[in-house]
Amino acid sequence: MNILDILVLILSLIGILLEMYQKPLFWLIYITASIILAFQFYIAHLYGSTLLQFIYIILSIYGWLKWNCVNQIQINHTTYRQIIIYLIVSTIMIIGFYYILKNTQDDNPLTDAVLTSICIIATYMAIYKQIENWFVFSLSVLISIPLYYHYEMYFTCITYLIFGILDFSGGIKWLKQYNSNISKKSYR
Repeated sequence: MNILDILVLILSLIGILLEMYQKPLFWLIYITASIILAFQFYIAHLYGSTLLQFIYIILSIYGWLKWNCVNQIQINHTTYRQIIIYLIVSTIMIIGFYYILKNTQDDNPLTDAVLTSICIIATYMAIYKQIENWFVFSLSVLISIPLYYHYEMYFTCITYLIFGILDFSGGIKWLKQYNSNISKKSYR
């Protein structure tokens, strides 16, 4: 554990809490945490996770702009059509990232490719305030923790366990808020 691990934990906790309450500032905090994590993953030869952090930065800029636009996006569910599209896109990304990472010094290209793909989809879902993004992120934690444990990144494992709990809590919070908004609309 070093100062960067602690900083990422603090920034990410603040970011997750701000996201739960739909505060666009969380995107900027995630950008900062992603820069630090990219450095740490690069040092650990986890190039898929490094790539993921750069993709997070790009998606976070887009998310910040989208969440700050005039027509605010409301919390919503992912449609069945979107789920099918996300599964197809994820599969294509997994295959593509796997072949890219296999030709680098990435120590675990398949796991890294799966994790990278799932997290890209979950981040995209977060941009559009789809409730299920929280649960997809929770799934990614189940993949992340064994991967980081294998590389003896124990503090990162604990950090991601906390993220998983908060992600699941965020999903429940958004689901309750969505249902509350639906109830209010039906009384009008």
